[in-house]
Amino acid sequence: IQSPATSEVDRANAFEKIGDIAGAAAVEPLTGFLGDKKWSHYARFALQKMEGDNVTEALFRSLDTLEGDLQLGVIDTIGRRGDAIAVARLSNLLAHADAKMVAAAAAALGAIGTTEAAQILASSILLVGQRLARAGNTEAAIDVFDRLRTSLVPRPYQIGATQNAILTRGADGVELMVEQLRSPDDDGFQTGLAVARVLPGSSATEAIADSLQAESLTDRQVLTILALKDRGDRQALPAILEKLGSSDSREVQTAAIEATGKLGDASSVSTLISMTNVHNADTVLEALVVLQGSGVNDVLFKAAQPPDISTVAVKALGRRRAQAAVPLLLELSKSDSAEVSQEAIVALGLAATQERFLDLFTLLKTAQTAERKQAIQKAIHAAVFRSTQPDACAEALGSMIPGSSGADREFLFEQIRTAGGAKAVALMKTYAVGPDTDLQDAATQTLGRWLSADAAPVLMQVAQGNGKYANRALLGYIRVFRQFDLPESERVAMASQALQVAGRPDERNVAIEALIRFPCVASFELALEQLDVSESEEAAANAVLTIGQTVMALDPEKGQAGIKRLIEADVKQSITESAKGLLR
Repeated sequence: IQSPATSEVDRANAFEKIGDIAGAAAVEPLTGFLGDKKWSHYARFALQKMEGDNVTEALFRSLDTLEGDLQLGVIDTIGRRGDAIAVARLSNLLAHADAKMVAAAAAALGAIGTTEAAQILASSILLVGQRLARAGNTEAAIDVFDRLRTSLVPRPYQIGATQNAILTRGADGVELMVEQLRSPDDDGFQTGLAVARVLPGSSATEAIADSLQAESLTDRQVLTILALKDRGDRQALPAILEKLGSSDSREVQTAAIEATGKLGDASSVSTLISMTNVHNADTVLEALVVLQGSGVNDVLFKAAQPPDISTVAVKALGRRRAQAAVPLLLELSKSDSAEVSQEAIVALGLAATQERFLDLFTLLKTAQTAERKQAIQKAIHAAVFRSTQPDACAEALGSMIPGSSGADREFLFEQIRTAGGAKAVALMKTYAVGPDTDLQDAATQTLGRWLSADAAPVLMQVAQGNGKYANRALLGYIRVFRQFDLPESERVAMASQALQVAGRPDERNVAIEALIRFPCVASFELALEQLDVSESEEAAANAVLTIGQTVMALDPEKGQAGIKRLIEADVKQSITESAKGLLR
């Protein structure tokens, strides 16, 4: 082979025989002929027959030195060798910019034929089809998908190809989708179900509905109904209602009720109510709540009226926030039926606006049992909590306070706190600084638990007044800058004011401890100022030590000076020793 004196016939015969007998030493000399256009084919034929990973490695190395057909020929030889170690490298070539290289690598993977090679190849082909589809080359994409779904490739790739084949066909994919929906194979059914949710067109909806009618298995009926629901096409409603009325399966009925809620309208209300039982009452309610279209509330209103009062209709009116139903709900809240009365009260909490608070409080005053009273209070709280007009709520609630007392008054104050807003704070200020001590008591307690920082100015005003509830107000003020997320400068200013107003050690110490919540140079300096204040030395020393750990990083000079001052004060031995540790 290597001798220049050898005739071409003898060299060809030698190439043919050497692959059967050669070992590792022959690999390099043979790969040297791969770049020779005349003898490359002979060399590849010899290397193809030789055993050993080193042959495959040598063939891959040669690819970097070859071009065109010579390079493609080596890839073909790699595939024909069937060496599994070549799969990963060949898969990398599937992303090559040269289409001929991609085709050669794909053919080589097919020739190797391992499970790994099949998966890589199928995945690549699937991606090719998807790219063709995105580029608008529909016919070519469908051809790729059809070939792949009917090939002997791993099942997941058949499924993926089938889904893509249906979706790429669009309206023309209905027949193939139905074939999957009626397949005895679960994978096939799930494939059809996946595309059933998204395949566009009325013909697809009609075909899915027909499949539902033809399906005998309960679990498949349920899944098909839910797919029709997800499509959102009202064309499917008659088939769903038919299944709702004819099926004895609880699961099928539940799915059909859910789908009716999504696809139905006012005409579906009576059907849904008629299907209500102990097993599906919640599902029916949810369906009635989500029903769209005009007239739904009107039909529910009729169903909620005596003599045949539907409690699920009452609940639905509340959940739908049907304000027009409030007079009826108020009337039903007085029903002799405990169930109807209870559900009407709950619905009022969801539907009534602040304009109807007086009606709700009238109910509260006439409540004969603790259970009923609690239900009405929950309804009022729900109405206040969801209101988007806090000032209107506060005004309505505030107008009832003069005529209230005891637990009812406490409840009103709590609802004003829930409403919040400028009007609510103004009301609290009126009561907190007014002449009525009972109202002062209730207002200062409520302000101390306020849900926002805007109560702070009123609390400070009361604290500065040195009245009966000044101490309570100051503690409430401290709570505001301790707990609420305020700008650092504002918290420092509030803390400074609280320390100035505090006349008792317990008040001052609470304010000092609150400084730890927002460690900064300014809060550090405030704590240092309290080191010499009688009965607050230890609280201040602990605050200085704790805040100082942060200040040492923020401003080392001020931090060290403050810690030295703490050490000199020697308030408590354990604190002093810890402070010395910060300076080491």
